[in-house]
Amino acid sequence: MTLSMQLSANAAGFASVVRNGFPPFPAAASVPQAFAHAVRAFPDRRALVDGERSWTYAQLDRLSDLAASTLCAKGVVRGQGVGIYMDRSAEAVVAMLAILKLGAMYVPFDPAAPDERLASQARGAMVRVLAIASGSASPSWFKDAVAEIGVQAGEASGVLPQPDIHPLELAYVIHTSGSTNEAKGVCVTHRAILDLVAGAAYCSFVPEDVVYHGMSIAFDGSTFEIWGALLSGACLVVAPPAVSIQGIVELVEAQAISVLLLSTGLFNALGREALQRLARVRVLLAGGDVMSPHSASQFLAGGGRMLVNGYGPTEVTTFSHCHVMTARPEPAAAVPIGTPINGTAAYVLDEHGAALPVGAEGELFVAGTGLAQGYLGNPALTAERFVPDPFATDGSRMYRTGDLVRQAPDGALDYIGRIDTQVKIRGFRVELGEIETCLRRAGGLDDACVIHLKSAAGSSVLFAYGVPRPGAPVPSEGPLLEQMRDLLPDYMLPRRVLFIEALPLTINGKVDRRELTARAAALLGQAGPALPSGEEPGDPLTRSLMLALGDLLGRSLAPTDNFFDAGGDSLTAMRFCAQVSEEHDIHLPLVALFEADSLGQLVEHIRGLKAARPVAEEQADAL
Repeated sequence: MTLSMQLSANAAGFASVVRNGFPPFPAAASVPQAFAHAVRAFPDRRALVDGERSWTYAQLDRLSDLAASTLCAKGVVRGQGVGIYMDRSAEAVVAMLAILKLGAMYVPFDPAAPDERLASQARGAMVRVLAIASGSASPSWFKDAVAEIGVQAGEASGVLPQPDIHPLELAYVIHTSGSTNEAKGVCVTHRAILDLVAGAAYCSFVPEDVVYHGMSIAFDGSTFEIWGALLSGACLVVAPPAVSIQGIVELVEAQAISVLLLSTGLFNALGREALQRLARVRVLLAGGDVMSPHSASQFLAGGGRMLVNGYGPTEVTTFSHCHVMTARPEPAAAVPIGTPINGTAAYVLDEHGAALPVGAEGELFVAGTGLAQGYLGNPALTAERFVPDPFATDGSRMYRTGDLVRQAPDGALDYIGRIDTQVKIRGFRVELGEIETCLRRAGGLDDACVIHLKSAAGSSVLFAYGVPRPGAPVPSEGPLLEQMRDLLPDYMLPRRVLFIEALPLTINGKVDRRELTARAAALLGQAGPALPSGEEPGDPLTRSLMLALGDLLGRSLAPTDNFFDAGGDSLTAMRFCAQVSEEHDIHLPLVALFEADSLGQLVEHIRGLKAARPVAEEQADAL
């Protein structure tokens, strides 16, 4: 029996290590207390940067006191859920600090989500006060009190309460979707946040660090960014909204970012040039999906110092496992999700709850101090997913992830796939992850996703999407399917393999299977690859761009189509901009895709940029 365990003896405390001459912070019971230690140690150190604006730790402390005073005036009390309706920004960070200082919990909302969904989440969390950025309009879906949070200096009115916050009190509630698409409010404690960033061997935050903040505050990746920086005396740099890949690279260089967290989907989409330019960061982390071995190899071969593949459901506070790489992984080898972080225990169990030996596939269960308290207002689901830990003697619980893993002899875990991607075809139980693994290997693909559909006649149909490696030729669909026929039984063979630039992602950075299912349903019964519809464009530039867009969106396109109406989103837009930059040496602003009414207009805009480039180069030479 093998149990992968790594529980730290003092997991409940928060204490930074002595490094580079800085003394350790005292142990802290809550996020505000840990932040107060950082303020006392580094009052004049730069704490927060948002565009051209920046604040020291002392200034950020005063701003959050002022915001706390504003929230008190709106009736916020200890233990209350307070909504935050903002994009990532300095104002959002100030609001979080203010809410936590009052002993309340913050409930972030994604401004891009539908109003009805946000209203339902607010009702479920009993949110009676909503924090918005100063000068912003109140959302129509919220009918209670609204508090405007600004970053202008001022004095807090009255005496603020100084609650003695217990480590097990709630710090935030983040909503995540399940297979039923019902939003679940995950309740996370102060202790879970502190244990995530305290003594994090996979990153080891230090006061000299400059930490990139590019995650939505409605995604738990922001927990790592914000509190990893502000509880260690480091500087947090807020990325602007809708930042492009080029913008990320430029911000990293301009601000000397040393800790960079990206969604795995975005990391996998980075080209060679971007990966080489990001190699200067001290540590690059990626999480949320299956990491591309090719991208990992390119980053480390290009001078990358440390690459971390992070794994962890929202229910275990951002990360439960990390795999640290400082040397290139083996060619075509899957990147492990690694070993448990401090304060975490991991078990690989069979369907009866028995521990499995090394090399056997089983469901991953996670225990330790990073576990959430459960789902807000849903005791039945909490009891189903957070179950008693039979390997502990203190009555603690473990979380059943629903993920299939395999433990290697060195203790690291390999991710196999989701249990809920198992389907029945002709009476056989089929794991879609197995087909995806076969596709990656047989086709030399960076990534793959298999979708299961029912035809009008009720029979099962499999559609596959493959992501070719950057710079490699796109495999031929027919020969690839013939090759897979030798590897898989007939009932596991996809009807089609469609090649796209990158797999679409949800806001949490996971593969958007719902989007791919919709695409596959539209293609069911059709034949032929995804090529531009209508007359084939005549000139090479138009043909190249339309083919790239067709591959990216996985469907037939015409010049009259609108990028977003055709299924594009902000991440696919970023990928297209990066591809145009690498293939045509043109910096295409992300806003160009939002402004173009049609793909034809977008092509003409790119043509104009291409034509203007020699003139700009001549002028630069003249200077």
